[in-house]
Amino acid sequence: METQNNKVVSIEVRRAKNGDKDAFCNLIRINKMSMYRVAKSILSKEEDVEDAVSEAILKAYKNIKSLKDESLFKTWLIRIVINESNTIYKKRSKEISVENEHFINVQVNDKYKDLTLYNAINSLDEDLRTTTILFYFEDMKYKDIANALGIKEGTVKSRLSRAKEKLYNILREDLHG
Repeated sequence: METQNNKVVSIEVRRAKNGDKDAFCNLIRINKMSMYRVAKSILSKEEDVEDAVSEAILKAYKNIKSLKDESLFKTWLIRIVINESNTIYKKRSKEISVENEHFINVQVNDKYKDLTLYNAINSLDEDLRTTTILFYFEDMKYKDIANALGIKEGTVKSRLSRAKEKLYNILREDLHG
């Protein structure tokens, strides 16, 4: 099944590289939740997440012809989302927020039912949170995560290990007091 999906995506990427706007839109539809989750793992404000995803889509559209390996489209797209999210995060961190309560208890309209787990993941440091989301929610391989984040595979593995340990402690505390 996965091989079939990869072939379909590769065909769509080739079509998009040749200027087919519908093919590009299909690729974005396929990856929209992934893009959202990754941006949300870095940014708190919903409007910032939307800006990051929108900018990433625009940059991907403008630069799709530079993508050499069609099978790496998702990794390439996620890397763009991460870069855009980090740019917005850095810009926002220089601003002074008058409404600090705006950042407390940020709600996400996601289809995940277990908010305890989601909140626990949200409480992780950005590097651990992003790696965890890419691995567990986006089903990306170590190699693809390493490429998307610009780090070594060993770093991905150690971040996941640290994240699992922290999540275990957070959830144990939440469930057992």
